[in-house]
Amino acid sequence: MSGQRSWPARVAALVLAGAVAGCAARNLPPADVPEPSADAAVATTRVPHVVDGGIGLLDKEFGKAGLVPLVKYEPGLLLDRGVVAVTDPPGGTSLPRGSVVRVVVAGEPASLDEYIRGHWETFVGTGIDAKGTVVLGVHEGNGLPGVVEGVEKYVKGKPYRLVTCPHSRVDLEKVVVELSERRFLPTAAALTFSLSIDGYACAVQMRADLSDEQTAQLMERFGAKLVIERGPVEGRLRGDS
Repeated sequence: MSGQRSWPARVAALVLAGAVAGCAARNLPPADVPEPSADAAVATTRVPHVVDGGIGLLDKEFGKAGLVPLVKYEPGLLLDRGVVAVTDPPGGTSLPRGSVVRVVVAGEPASLDEYIRGHWETFVGTGIDAKGTVVLGVHEGNGLPGVVEGVEKYVKGKPYRLVTCPHSRVDLEKVVVELSERRFLPTAAALTFSLSIDGYACAVQMRADLSDEQTAQLMERFGAKLVIERGPVEGRLRGDS
């Protein structure tokens, strides 16, 4: 199947016997496109063409584009599990970097990580504490009981606990996009650093060999959304160009 029709038409055409025709369109509000500022109007990018590809493409393609893919799994679609059915906005659309693109993926999550990925409105991420307990970061105000309890299917009897996070996963993904732009410090273009999102810490974790002054500037700019570990980094990193 090639090309990409409008969001409701594409989803409706793939739904079994019309059982959830248009469901994804109704359940997903329009993509979160921020009001363009003077900088955002210049720093634009295009939505990747990922329809009919696997979910494994999302991190790579959206990472390169500087966009945040917000996934919804839809088990009623006539596609193999893990195949991207539609994006909103569609591939090729021009957006400010850091914008959210909603992505419908066929099938059900097959693991805890996939379940978390399909519920970024609720979950920030996962971690493991010193006792080996799974820790789930939940965005405050979005700890929907049904969604949170749904993890029990995937933890398979292992102990888990929740921590409340002040920022959403989307908020933190936007910090990753901004840091990856390498405009946060005058010396950022030559800086080697790594980035990851830790649901236990409720923050973006950055490792870089920074001075006291550079660290203070970053913390002033990003506050609790960023945790900095100072030290050398080796290998190719998420923040590398």
